[in-house]
This record gives sequence, C-alpha cells and structure tokens, in this order.
Amino acid sequence: MQKHITIGNKIIGPGHDLFIIAETGVTCNYDMAITRDLIDVAADAGADAIKFIFWFPEEIMADRSVTYSYQTVNGPRTENMFEMLSKLRFNLDQWREIKAYADSRQLLMFATVNSPSGISYAEELELAAYKLSSWDFNYLPLWRSIAAMGKPLIIDTGPVTILDVAKVMRVMAEADNDQAVLIHCFHTDDPAEKNMRTIPYLAKAFGTPSGFSSSGREDETDVMAVALGASVIEKRLTMSRDLPGHHHFLSKNPEEFTAYIKMIRTVQAALGEEVLMPSKGDLSERKKWFRHLVANEDILAGTVLTAAMVEGKRGEAGISPEHLDLVVGRTARRDLAKDEDLAWEDL
Repeated sequence: MQKHITIGNKIIGPGHDLFIIAETGVTCNYDMAITRDLIDVAADAGADAIKFIFWFPEEIMADRSVTYSYQTVNGPRTENMFEMLSKLRFNLDQWREIKAYADSRQLLMFATVNSPSGISYAEELELAAYKLSSWDFNYLPLWRSIAAMGKPLIIDTGPVTILDVAKVMRVMAEADNDQAVLIHCFHTDDPAEKNMRTIPYLAKAFGTPSGFSSSGREDETDVMAVALGASVIEKRLTMSRDLPGHHHFLSKNPEEFTAYIKMIRTVQAALGEEVLMPSKGDLSERKKWFRHLVANEDILAGTVLTAAMVEGKRGEAGISPEHLDLVVGRTARRDLAKDEDLAWEDL
C-alpha cells in the first residue's frame, strides 16, 4: 500500500494538509436545495470534500420489516428502515447536477457505495474515490468490484478485526489497487472503548494513510485523532438539527462546522515536527530574559575575580553564565561598577 495517495488534486498522507470531509450522506435529506446549501457551507468553511451515500435499499436489505431508531431534537424516533432509506435517493440526472455544482465550488464529491447500482452511479459520475462502509466488510464480491476500478478507497473499520482488514487489503492487492485510507470509527459512548490509538496502529500495520470518522458533535476525539497522526477527518454536517431524519441530531450546523474546520486545522498546524524548535516569539523573549554576567560589586582594575564578584542577570547580550568558570580567576583590566556588564576585553 502507499503511504500517500491522491484524490483529485489533494495529496493525502503524513506531511500534507488534513483532508477534511463533510459527511452529508443522510443529512442532505435528498433534497436538491438542501444539498446545494450543504455544498456551499462545506466549500466556504474550507472542507476538501463532501460525501453522500448512494442508497439502493432493495439491493442490500432482504428483511423489509427491520426498524431503525435514532435521536432527534424532539426525542427518539423509530422508522421502518427500508421505507426510510427508500426516501434517501436522487436519480442519476440529479446526481449529475450535484456533482457539477460541487465541481464549480472546487469541492471534491464522492459517495459511500454498497451495491452494484451504486458502483454504476459512481462510475457514470466519474467520482474520484469510493467510500466503503464498516457494514460491508464481509461482502468481498463488492470489494472486488470496487477495487477493480483502480480508484482510492476510503474504508471505515468500526466493527471489524485486524484479520478483516487484512482480508480486504488482500483483495485490493489482487486488483493491483494500492490506494487505501483506513478510517477509525466506533459506535460506543464509552471512552474506554474508543481506542484512538487505532489510528497510528492502522497506518503502521498496513502502510496506508489513516484517519478518523467522527460519529457526533463533540470535538475531543477529533483533536486526539489529529494529534495521533490522522490524515483524514470526516465530520457530520447538517443545515439544521431541526430537520426531519436521522443523523441531524449528531451533526454540526453551518456555524459550528465552519468554526470546527478552523479549529481542527489550527490543531494540525500546532503539531509541528518531532524536534525541539523554539518559536520566533520564544527567541525574541530569550534575548530579554536569558542571563548574562555582570559585576556583583564595584571591582577595581587589577582585581582577580572570584565567583562572589560576578552575578548572572536578565538580558542575553553579553557573556553567558555558562562561561562563569572561564571568568573566575581572570583580572579586571579596568574599574567595573556594580551591575556593569562584563566583556571579554575587560578581563
């Protein structure tokens, strides 16, 4: 696998800018006006990409009686899952319009694909990358089809084991596709189960960029992810948490999302390098507050200096106190007043 991959005009991997994805796979409500607004918010906020989902529930669900419960601002809600997902669809012409608008805003668009029809849509739209859901890890025929397209795969790893990941990495290798990003995600509220150190572990284990898909509005784990070396961050975006449907309650609104991107990019910028490198401000302050050697008393010319006659005081300019042993025992060439700076030419 590659340690760096390219999606569109973006290089993803260590040493490059964080690749930030606005997750709108449900929160666009599959309404054209809302979707355009989400694209505008994501682009204006400085996201790199926006992600949708190509829903074809008839291709992924056998039991159409399954229900799905989720939280809203008005409390919990339960729906028939097949009926719910069936509402979350655009036709291909609508997707073409959305893709063209995202392109016009210089925002990469891609989608989670979980069905053959989804692959067809992605290829018809010439999407630059695929997202694969945690829930499709054991459906290797889907992986083979997508890997064969030769495009980057952004891969959620929520409920899987390292063996599961190894299996799909092998599928990709068999397709000569070495463009993977492994995304840590979870479905738990217990901090002890979030295991954020998975992010560098995945990168090291498979030689790929790694990242984090944030499941809620909180920012703590996102900051941890960047500090642990995440190259990709995915964050949910909604136009309003009052909108009907699931995931709105878990998503940032436009104002929050804009502030979030500014914050998370600042976090990455502050990480710096694995070196001890003082800032320009520190170096400037050092000149004021480091010490230099001065006379600790009035000293007459011809006096042999002792340690008691010399003191280190604020201000870096002059003889550094680290050279005290070279000063003690020397003879003053001229009279020196108390607190007067010592200079080599005076000794």
